[in-house]
Formats: sequence, structure tokens, C-alpha cells
Amino acid sequence: MDIERFLTDCPPFDELTEQQRTWSVNQMQSTYMNADNCNEIMRDCSPALFIVRSGVFDLKGKDGTLVERLEQGDLFGYPSLLSGRAIVNTLQCIEDGIVYVLPQVAFDKLRNQSRAFERYFINAHGERLLTERRGKTAGYDDYDWTEQRVEDVIQRAPISLASDTTIQNAAQCMSENGISSILVVDSDQLVGILTDRDIRNRVVAKGLGFNVTVAAVMTHLPEFVFAHRSLLDALTTMTANNVHHLPVVDEQLRPVGMITATDLIKQQRSEPVYLISSIYKSTTRAQLVEEAQKIPQYLNSFALRVKQTAILGRLMASLTDAMTRQFIKLFEAENGAAPARYCWLAFGSQGREDQTLSSDQDNGLLLTDGLTESQLDWFRRLGEYVCEGLHDCGVPLCPGNIMASNPECRGTQQQWLARFERWTTHPTPKALMYCQIFFDSRAVAGQQKMFNQFREAVADIGKNEFFIGNLALLVNRISVPLGLFNRFRTEDVKQGERIDIKRYGIALINDIVRLYSLHQGLTEPSTAQRIERLQESRLISERDRQSLLEAWQFLTQLRLDHQLRVWHTDEPKNAIDPDSLSTLSRRQLKTAFKIIKQAQQGVGLKFSRQGY
Repeated sequence: MDIERFLTDCPPFDELTEQQRTWSVNQMQSTYMNADNCNEIMRDCSPALFIVRSGVFDLKGKDGTLVERLEQGDLFGYPSLLSGRAIVNTLQCIEDGIVYVLPQVAFDKLRNQSRAFERYFINAHGERLLTERRGKTAGYDDYDWTEQRVEDVIQRAPISLASDTTIQNAAQCMSENGISSILVVDSDQLVGILTDRDIRNRVVAKGLGFNVTVAAVMTHLPEFVFAHRSLLDALTTMTANNVHHLPVVDEQLRPVGMITATDLIKQQRSEPVYLISSIYKSTTRAQLVEEAQKIPQYLNSFALRVKQTAILGRLMASLTDAMTRQFIKLFEAENGAAPARYCWLAFGSQGREDQTLSSDQDNGLLLTDGLTESQLDWFRRLGEYVCEGLHDCGVPLCPGNIMASNPECRGTQQQWLARFERWTTHPTPKALMYCQIFFDSRAVAGQQKMFNQFREAVADIGKNEFFIGNLALLVNRISVPLGLFNRFRTEDVKQGERIDIKRYGIALINDIVRLYSLHQGLTEPSTAQRIERLQESRLISERDRQSLLEAWQFLTQLRLDHQLRVWHTDEPKNAIDPDSLSTLSRRQLKTAFKIIKQAQQGVGLKFSRQGY
């Protein structure tokens, strides 16, 4: 059949089976479009997928700007199919032609039958949004969907059932609630997830009886996302694991809901998905390195479309997380699965999720007890492989060798905790330097429960008053670069007079907030999250807490703006020329330094008397 031969070379119909393609052809209607009828046909047939067989058409936005030129094999209409919104674009016929129309019912059925077919349109929809937004002004809106918390977009309370429920009862529950997936929960803990696809492929297709239990066919211990994390984290996890339904849990790993690919699509802004997706699709080391080379240009482009460039720190950390996980996957493909339980740890800026393009690596491995020499060797080679790979991708090696390639940064919980105990009870200058890195940790890959136990134990160790007092003394030894009459104190570098806003600004706020967090026993690694949690502390006033947050946000954005501006030059990446700033920015910078100086004095009064 002519149409079927055409679809064989037309993505994503080329991903369908021959039977699915034949079925889709029978659902289509062919229509002739010209300048007189093209918009009327599009209006009358919508919602539907339109496939251009011949002719040339310009798709115009509601403001008349060109969205895309459509020629043979191009598709349109799918954003409305995915989002449920009415079509607002119009067609301009450049050359008359034939267009095939696939109704929404048929489109939805193909989406459910073919994951590749669905993924194609999810990615294409995001690319369309990205293209449309390139044409708008850089300061369009400071709202970014990726920064929303997962818990804020969950559509309903969790619907769950026990693992001993029969498939028939599970299907009835899903049907009654109008859902395509359901959480499986035993003793208030998430143990699995059951989807329509599981029932179709693992029960019906296998000829199993409807009395078989959910436990026999569910996906055990599925991937999940914490409710307090961002939609970017959910997107990254779903993309990495090629799943469309993601359980949402609280800090105690209790399920609180479900988020789906459709939920993310509805947010209408999905730029980061492309780079993250391409990283996870890399099947070789060379491909992964090639994709990573696009990151600086991508961040520059992304920064032009958001007002709050501070979110780039989160995005950069997510990209490094994605590269790390993919390198682990590539290593396992060559060397077999991990021989024992483990957790890949991110420390420092990656752990805090305030990474920049100039941030170096800080990572390690948390290992289970009782490993053999061959198992230890497997993890040694993993550490070396991933750290070298990240370096090839542009994430510099740590000058202090705080990396999983270093045997000192691979250890069991007992070995890691012994090290923390030693640092806190004997706080030498080197030990205090280590603590400023290692106390900011996050799990990137491996066993989350294993990390949670480790992090709680580390938080208990960090409450040592003698240790906190010495950290406070260290923080107060760093002078804020404000001199007499609040004039800036600059340093003479090769490029001229500069102020290192990382060392004397951002890092100092990180250190101050870490002090309060250690005293409170907080486990969050992010400075912004820690400041938010410090609402519960009586040691810092609400005014001082808010001032620290605003100073941190200003300095973080100032540094990122500067780095993006000078990235391909010899200019220092963390040091700025205050004379190059606007009058307002100089005034804000002085205010930020005053806030830091006052906060230094505050932690000095509250904690430093407990030190040496």
C-alpha cells in the first residue's frame, strides 16, 4: 500500500510494527489542502495528527511569527494532542498538497502501544516549545517550571494497594479511579508499581489468571522522586530510566503520590529534557563526551530565557548527575552489574547543587561491608572510569583528589564515619577544610536507603560543639572585602583589580549556613534548602535568615552572569571587576558583603567560644 510504504520512512511511524502501521493507515483520512481550505480543515479535524505527504506549508503562531516550515514527512497538531489545549496556530499554504489526518483516538492508542512512538512526540513537543520561546524577549517571565516542587503539581492523593491484591481487583481499582498506574504499598512503604502495560504484557499476554497477585507482575522497588525535589529532578529520573510513571515519596520513603510524563508536559516548558535525554541516550563514552561539549553553549542559551540565572546551578548539577549515572551504566555494560550494594556520593558544589561551569569534581563511593578483593577492585575501576569520564566531559579533576578514583574516598559506612569522627574531634586546618566539602553530600546513584542511614549518622557527628566552635573561628578569619568607608578591597590580578565573589561571598555564606545546619542536625546539602529549614531555629532571626538568602541569591546570580559572559576568555571565572558593575549592582554587592560580615560576627558570638 502506497501510504504504508510512505510511513515506513516517516518517523516515528517507522518505529511501529508492520501490524501497527497497517492499522494506523486504516484510521487515517487523506485530504487535499490549499490556501482556501487549509485552516478550515485543520480546525474541523482537530484534535488530530497531521502528516504532510506533499506540498509546503508555513505554520504560524498566533502572533503571526513563523513556527516551522512543513514539507514532506513533517508532522503538526501534536502539541494539542498531548496538552489538551486548543490549536492557536494557523497554516499558510505555500504549495498545495496532500495531508494525512490521524484522529486523536487512534493517536492515543498508538502512544499506548509503542513507547518509542510516544517518546518521539514528547521530545518533539518540547523542541517546539523551545523554538517558540527563542523568538521571545529574554526577560519574558521569571517563572521556570523546572524549579517547581514535585509535591506542588501532584494531581491527587496517592492511590495504592497491597502486594497480595489480585490482578482483577487491581484492574478494577485502576478503572474506577481512571488511572493507568497504581502504587503498591506494604506496611506504609513503597514496594512496587503496577501499570496498564504490566497487566497487558505480564498477565494477559502470558495467559495468567486474574487471581494472580500484584506482587507476581509488578515492577519491584521502582525508581522514585522525593516530594520536596524539583520537577527537573523528576524529569531527569524519568528520562534516565525511560519510565512514564514515577512514584513520589516523603523523607521516610512513604508514598505521597504519583507524577507522570503527562503532568510534566502540562507544565509547558521542557527545555532541559533535550540535553539530559541526549546524555542518557549515549551508548558509548565518545558519544557522551560529545554531548557534554554542548553544555556551555546550552547554558548560555538557557540563561537568555530565564531571569533567575541562579537555577543554572541546579541544572548544571543535574547534568553532572546525568553524566555520572550514564558513565556508571556504560561501565556496568562492559564489566557486569555492581557486585554489591553501594552509593555514589556527590560532595561540595555538586552536592549542594550550586555547580558552575568551573566547578571541579568532588565525589566518592559508599560501600557495603565485607567486600572481597575482586569486588573492591571492581569499585576501584568504577571510580577511575567515571572520574576520568567526567574530566573528559569538562568537569575538572579535583586538585585535592577528593574523587572516587582515590582509595581514600571509597569506604564503608564505618570507615567514612570514623573519618568524620576524627575530623570533628581533632579539627586541624586540613580536617576543617575537608569538613567544608564532605558535610555537603548527596546520593547520585545506587542505594538511597544506604545513603539516608549514612547521612543521619554524619549529622549526629556534626553536632559536636567543639568542632562547630572551630569552624566558627575559621569562618571569622576570612575578611570580607570592604574597607574604610565601605570601599571595596580588591586584589591585583593579571587582568586588573578584582574581587573573588566565590571565596569572599558565596563560600562564606555556605560556611555560615552550614554552621547553623550542623548545630540543628539538618541533612539537606543545599544552601537554599538549609536556609529555609532554619526557620525552625531560634539561633537566627527571621530577618537575618532572609537577608542571608537574598545575599546568596544575588551573589550566585552575579557569578553565573559573569561566568557566562567571560567563559571563552582568559578572565577569572569567579573574580569580578566592581567598576564594571552598574551603580545599583555595586550598591547591592556592598549590601551583600555587609550582611555576610554581620553574619560572621553572629556565628562568632554564638559558636566560636566553644573552639580552641
